[in-house]
Amino acid sequence: MTALIDHGTQRIPRMPNGLPLVGHALSLVGDPLAFLDKQRQHGDIVEFRIGRQAAYILNHPDLVQAMLTGSTQRFDRGEIFAKARPLFGDGVAVADGRHHRDRRRAVQPLLNAARLTTYLDTMADLAAAKAASWRDGQDIDLSAEMADLTMNVVAATIFEQQLPAGFGAVVHRALPVVVAGLARRTYGPVAAFLDWLPSSERRNYHNALGSIHEAVGSLISANRHSPAITRLADGVDERQLHDDVVSMMIGGSHTSTAAAAWQFILLGQHPEIRERLQQEVDRVLGGRPASPADLPELVYTRQIVQETLRLYPPIWLFPRRAVADLQLRQYSIRKGAQVFYSPYSMHRDSRWYHQPESFDPDRWNPGCHNHLPRGAYIPFAAGVHGCPGGDFAFAELTLLTASIAARWHLDLPSGSAPKPIAAATLGPQSVTVTVRARTSVSRVLTGDA
Repeated sequence: MTALIDHGTQRIPRMPNGLPLVGHALSLVGDPLAFLDKQRQHGDIVEFRIGRQAAYILNHPDLVQAMLTGSTQRFDRGEIFAKARPLFGDGVAVADGRHHRDRRRAVQPLLNAARLTTYLDTMADLAAAKAASWRDGQDIDLSAEMADLTMNVVAATIFEQQLPAGFGAVVHRALPVVVAGLARRTYGPVAAFLDWLPSSERRNYHNALGSIHEAVGSLISANRHSPAITRLADGVDERQLHDDVVSMMIGGSHTSTAAAAWQFILLGQHPEIRERLQQEVDRVLGGRPASPADLPELVYTRQIVQETLRLYPPIWLFPRRAVADLQLRQYSIRKGAQVFYSPYSMHRDSRWYHQPESFDPDRWNPGCHNHLPRGAYIPFAAGVHGCPGGDFAFAELTLLTASIAARWHLDLPSGSAPKPIAAATLGPQSVTVTVRARTSVSRVLTGDA
């Protein structure tokens, strides 16, 4: 591990090539992943500009850990998280301070280890049902299929209900419009004018927002007295209940959708890894559907999940704001400064990962990653604002991967290389894959043996 040594206050290097008035906002919005890769070359902490305001990115795990696990009185989520309130309101996904603490206390019991155990059978059943719904030779929209599954998993486990008719289609159609609109309103150079000037962008953005909120309202109304809804509603008004359901339903499923889609893209691009996955799945499952009891034996499957989340962490950039002048290790940060950390950038740093751009599940072999400093692998963030559903997502993705790999190849179009889209989540471009039955197991699973 390369440790930071405190030698008193040190100068923070600046990212070059900022533009007058807008700073680095055009680079951050136009090609954010390239921006993150470039800035990392300048140091463990780098100053850049959003408009005229100085901001910082942390590129060393020690600094990230110092920010996330230090006193909660030093940093808050800041105004950038507030930009997401048109979607999440005051829900736990964007709440801050005491309000975040209170809402997290309401949400956390729905995602704790004891409750997760009760969800696993449902996760496995839904993953198997999704795999069984396809036919050999069928072309599917990969992200749409994964979104349908992950939203159904959240609804059936946490909320103990089926999705209202059309819910998944509405969210899948509207959410990309909302996410792109939020990004433009957060980092774009004309963000302040987007909701003032009449335009098709403004109309489409607000229509999409309305569609999502209407769909979530129907979800709540369909099962108003379920245990989860009752718990979330305790002591709060209808608006807060709605915002927390949006946080859990939309925020939770959207991140898993991105990870699941990337997983099958990567497997399609690496047939030798897909073959090893299928060998493990065949050995463990023996032709039957995956079950929660199989999770301890699906070692390589879980490593594929871990590696996918390393290369494409769903939330690729997190902001914080300094609430006072402070010292972050050997660096001075002024009150009000935005301080960012990027799981995407941290996960692709060659100091922590050998050949960081390669897809290599073996890097997660038992004992092989013990050298990683704390904070070098943070797919679900950390600290008081860390994702409470990280274990939920790992179990869901492992069961999903095994269930589909047992039956199918998901083949990419020839020459296809879907690119990442860094919006609110780091999802892939839309891609249509072809479902192909695995020759070695198709007869067993269809009862034709």
